[in-house]
Amino acid sequence: MPLPRIVSVAPGERPYTLHIGWKAGGESLVDVSTLIETFRVYTPLRQSIELFKQVRIGEYGTDIVWTEEVDLSAETLWRLAQEQSQITVETFQKGNVLREQQSSHNKVAVFL
Repeated sequence: MPLPRIVSVAPGERPYTLHIGWKAGGESLVDVSTLIETFRVYTPLRQSIELFKQVRIGEYGTDIVWTEEVDLSAETLWRLAQEQSQITVETFQKGNVLREQQSSHNKVAVFL
């Protein structure tokens, strides 16, 4: 598989989320909050949401950057996008199973 490349990036509506467009096609909404809260290199982003909103594509689409010292690789973002989309699919599927079980007992479930 070729290395993932980013063709567009924009901050999401929720804190520490990114809308990412991929060269291979498709888009992802990626939550990077865990990385930002965990690693010291991202301290400037924790301290300034305005800096986080200044995200841009790095050279050749191989990463995203905020400053010369703060970046995040396309490979890491691709992996996060895949993991988070899988969680979403699994959560949705579990929700459907639960909804079907509850509907057989005339109960209604709402999933947010």
